[in-house]
Amino acid sequence: MNSLRKKVGNFIAGNETSQTQQTDQQAKGKHTPLPEDQYPFPGIRYSLHFVTVDVTTIGQTTFGLVTGKTSVSSDVTSKYAKLGEPYQQGFILETFKAVPGIGKIGWNASETPYQGVFSRPMGAPVYHSWQLLVVKSSIQTVERAGLLDQLSGRGNDVTNQSGIIACIAQYCRQGGRLASVELTGQKQSQGVLANVGGKRDVFGCDVFFNMPMHTNPTLYTYQLVNVPVQIMYLGPGKLVKVTCDWMAHFTQYLQQGWKLVDIFWDQGKRSHGDFSLSGDHNSVWFFEKESTKMTDLSPVYQGTVIEYQHTVKLGFFETKAKGDWTPMITEMGNRGWELACMLETPEVTKIGLGNMTFKVLFFFQRRLVPPGCYPTATPQGIPGRYGPPQAPYVPPPGAQYPMTGQAAGYYPPQGQAACPPMGGYPNYAPPPYSAAPEPSAPPLPEKQ
Repeated sequence: MNSLRKKVGNFIAGNETSQTQQTDQQAKGKHTPLPEDQYPFPGIRYSLHFVTVDVTTIGQTTFGLVTGKTSVSSDVTSKYAKLGEPYQQGFILETFKAVPGIGKIGWNASETPYQGVFSRPMGAPVYHSWQLLVVKSSIQTVERAGLLDQLSGRGNDVTNQSGIIACIAQYCRQGGRLASVELTGQKQSQGVLANVGGKRDVFGCDVFFNMPMHTNPTLYTYQLVNVPVQIMYLGPGKLVKVTCDWMAHFTQYLQQGWKLVDIFWDQGKRSHGDFSLSGDHNSVWFFEKESTKMTDLSPVYQGTVIEYQHTVKLGFFETKAKGDWTPMITEMGNRGWELACMLETPEVTKIGLGNMTFKVLFFFQRRLVPPGCYPTATPQGIPGRYGPPQAPYVPPPGAQYPMTGQAAGYYPPQGQAACPPMGGYPNYAPPPYSAAPEPSAPPLPEKQ
């Protein structure tokens, strides 16, 4: 009864609305300010779509000096058919990542949500000529430090990336475009003798490609950049601090005409030694550029990084997120920003009673608009500054893009005072998973 009186009093006093707004803000989550435009962006803007699937992993352990090992299987492959559904509405995959910090944990099994982020241009017809291809791969860590270094805490795990590199080289020659690289949850730990010999763990990872269905596709070249990130564990509460100039690495390659595709933790790490609480973890940055423009260093994209404070609520055998980043990603898409990748960082910023907050980074990029496309003054009578633009180019009744004489994948310019998109749509990768169902979590090959 007292709580009812309090709610009525707050409503009469006008406080109920502010409390509702505060609750909505907490539900969205805290993040650094979004970049503001002086005028509405005249280029292509995007609608976003999100698909979340729950992936189950099951662990098994066998004991023995030689034969002893631990293996973890995953049913992620059986979930990929769902990623093809948004393509029927004209959406394409931008990234596919495990949602960090949340899920369900059992005695020998766990369940983790994975999220796919899809986009399509606002006001564009439902059409594209791409399909998704998911290739199974793996990476293995190898200890490169000597025995004395290991005993003093100066470990150095180096990851063999040859499987991913060969995979990208094979499919980019066919016009495929890399969309994402993500760990599947599969893992094999070698026996004790294998660890002494330098062999570490084998991790399953899937490589997502957008394969063209049209003829004479544009070919792209990929560059992999290894960026060490310093990790330091601080004092009481076991807070974790991450040191890296993310924006400097990002803009360095954007200014040379490259486009960021993904960032991937390859499980490689190096300890600073003497039982230090700090070390370097290796991140792999994937950049792409049209093969015919390798000598052209003119920038095509601008970039920005949004820091998101990801708070999870700790419970019995389950953790839940207290915020939601989808409104932030959606708003950025409405402003013309493409999501390059979502990067989980080990940085823990706050530990409270029953909850933990750590940092997640979102990398966005947007095509640079040629001079003269921005209006000299804010246009009048445009409903909704960042709402869906009007579509002045409407196909004739019964017609569909591309029309006669237009290239495959063509979309008309959008909005008022819009400039034609450079390269047509899609400007990047798109596609659906069309392969026949595969056995869940196939065994990883043994390394020789």
